Amino acid sequence: MKILYLVHQFFPKHYTGTERFAFEIASQMQRMGHNPTVVTYEPSYASDDFEVLTDRINVKRYFHRTIPVIALRHKSSADAAEVFHEPIEEAADKLSLDCDLIHVCHPMWLSSMVKRYGARSIPMMMTLTDAWLLCPAALLDRGLNLCNGPLADGGCSNCGVGARMTPRLEQAKAVYDMADQLTAPSYFIPALFERNGWRRNIKVIRHGVNYADVKSFKGPRTDEVTFGFIGSILWHKGVHVLVKAARSVSSRGMKVKIYGSPGEQYYYETLLDLAGGDDRIQFMGYFKDEELPGIMSNSSALVIPSTYYENYPLAMITALAYRVPLIVSDIGGMREVIRSGVNGFTFQIGNYNELANIMENIATHPEILQNIRKKIEQPRRIEEEALDYENIYRQLT
Repeated sequence: MKILYLVHQFFPKHYTGTERFAFEIASQMQRMGHNPTVVTYEPSYASDDFEVLTDRINVKRYFHRTIPVIALRHKSSADAAEVFHEPIEEAADKLSLDCDLIHVCHPMWLSSMVKRYGARSIPMMMTLTDAWLLCPAALLDRGLNLCNGPLADGGCSNCGVGARMTPRLEQAKAVYDMADQLTAPSYFIPALFERNGWRRNIKVIRHGVNYADVKSFKGPRTDEVTFGFIGSILWHKGVHVLVKAARSVSSRGMKVKIYGSPGEQYYYETLLDLAGGDDRIQFMGYFKDEELPGIMSNSSALVIPSTYYENYPLAMITALAYRVPLIVSDIGGMREVIRSGVNGFTFQIGNYNELANIMENIATHPEILQNIRKKIEQPRRIEEEALDYENIYRQLT
């Protein structure tokens, strides 16, 4: 089966949750005898190795490991909040890619391609990895406070989208309805969409883990307490909450290691100011896939301090696969998995004092983590997740 995977950004520059999901599923499908191709968008203009595709779109073709990738990019800047981009539709016509099915892993930037291929009656499924269709601002208002959605809150006067939200919602709903089948990795996301009146049968398919990468894991370190963070260094990922908490911990016998590339320079500089030169807080920068076993080996616990509606973060299930205890915000799909005091710890979203208390307790009594590790149930395998998707593919085709 020829399968097109559409994702808003992709490796090697972009390597967080949704990108990893798209890559792992495409790779597993390839191992199962299918022919996957990833079509993505490159929002950065840092690289100049793109070629002309149309008057308004450039293209780059490459392989990420064994997966063929086609990356598109506007020749000039474009609004990421917009749903449809006419130049992308023209690019879809120009590429004229042959496929049996499309799996949309994230519709941002590429919704016009969804529209174009939908008009050709090509079977299509979509995995809702976040709430971008409902809101391009991650359901955060101008004050970075959570809202329940544009319809649930009765409008968008308090966010940067404002009056543009009404036409945007119509377009986003059209993309949502184009999918022959919708899936999500958590029960939280379907409930969120339903609260906003977007009622569809959304099948929950939990993410799986490629345990080939876990085999080299030697176990988390026990000689010192190290709290890790992996992911995008962005405000809604709550790194500032972790840094504030770390500064409030009195114990000198702990470290915080933050892995990931800065998304916004201003926010990164804010984090450095918050860290205040505390040598217990270390910014480790960009990391490669093959470094994950080492990162997990150096982490006593992993912290996911997100300040927005996390769906079912791959950082969470990756840590569980390595049996590394988690400390997470009590929000979104994470509440479906993490039971405080059993297989990890939860704290009130944004409450760095509560997070600091948990970290202080662990730093003072590290044996707590031994009991937690024994109760961690490892997530299912990527092979199981892929079989669920393959069954849907066959039903649709």
